[in-house]
Amino acid sequence: MKRAILAILSILLLFPLLTAFAPPYIHKDVAVYIDGERLPGERLCVETSHAARARAAGGYEKLYDKLLEKYSAKEALNYLALRLGDYLSAECEERRIDPLDATLEWQGSISAPFIYYPDRSGREADLSEVGRMVAREMDKDTRGVVRAYTREVTAAVTEKHLRGVTREVARFSTRYDTSGENRRHNIALAAKAISGTVVAAGESFSFNEVVGARTAERGFREANIVVNGEFTKGVGGGVCQVSTTLYNAVLLASLPIESAAAHSIPVSYVECSRDCTVSSAIDFRFLNDSAYPLYIAAATKGSTLTFVLYGEVKTAPCTLESEVARRIPYALRYEDGSPVEDESTAILLTPGREGIKSRLYRVSGGKKTLIRENFYAGKDAVYKKAT
Repeated sequence: MKRAILAILSILLLFPLLTAFAPPYIHKDVAVYIDGERLPGERLCVETSHAARARAAGGYEKLYDKLLEKYSAKEALNYLALRLGDYLSAECEERRIDPLDATLEWQGSISAPFIYYPDRSGREADLSEVGRMVAREMDKDTRGVVRAYTREVTAAVTEKHLRGVTREVARFSTRYDTSGENRRHNIALAAKAISGTVVAAGESFSFNEVVGARTAERGFREANIVVNGEFTKGVGGGVCQVSTTLYNAVLLASLPIESAAAHSIPVSYVECSRDCTVSSAIDFRFLNDSAYPLYIAAATKGSTLTFVLYGEVKTAPCTLESEVARRIPYALRYEDGSPVEDESTAILLTPGREGIKSRLYRVSGGKKTLIRENFYAGKDAVYKKAT
């Protein structure tokens, strides 16, 4: 009797130590298949205290959903069964195929502006969903079977999306048939400097920064330029036709103009109020206010200069409408300032030019919006008296 009492006391003293090294478990048999492939191992070890909590919650699936409110799927599954989350997470990751985003190569030309490289879809197994299916099978008294499948994961950037945000936004051309060789050279040189430019979303374009100084050292030649309402020779003559052509393309794209100035006299290659002069002190600037890059391509073919803008089409198509609001006749005078009464008795020294007040409108959907208003000063015709 004494020996029996000692044996019972020994067991009672050793019980906490034994349970510390061998916690009680119950077992659940669940076979898991992903895309038809059976995962190795199916016996799940569930701590009895966790099993009791599952019963109190109304089942393993309900306990799993409750755990997901605070923990990740991996952590919740590790609670349901010993290392279950680690195991299923590794198996899902092994079957993951990352999608490949579409990309493009900007060629910088009008004839073939872009080369597109297609996107590729990936595949993944949803750990959260696989875990829910396992938890549901754990609620059964019999052996459970889970048949899960990976799902397609589309690329974040598809080729369709890239093509949609690199559409032709605007195009404008001017001609320079009567230009001399030096002027033609300057136009081609400035256009080449701009062609291929990419203006990032939210960034500004500066003509002077992109084209650079118009100097002989940089290859520009001497041709006619406008200074104080008169034509004179200067290095870089003809570059204003490049800025003007780009300016009109930008207006047709409905992009915000940050800085643009008119010539002091009308020019031959565009209507009044559609010109845009540049110099070392005058810049042409605009903003790319879209959410995507703006691509600029230029071409000089024959006697035609063309600019094409590619990017996100944000607004409805529009046209530009130039209007001459007022013409101011020029006066006839002699060199001494006195008026000419009879042209037949006078010899013309310099021809006159009428003054012009003009406006430019953007027209879209039948609505006209004033863009700018200009005054081009005239000059008197100067004569000398016939002897």
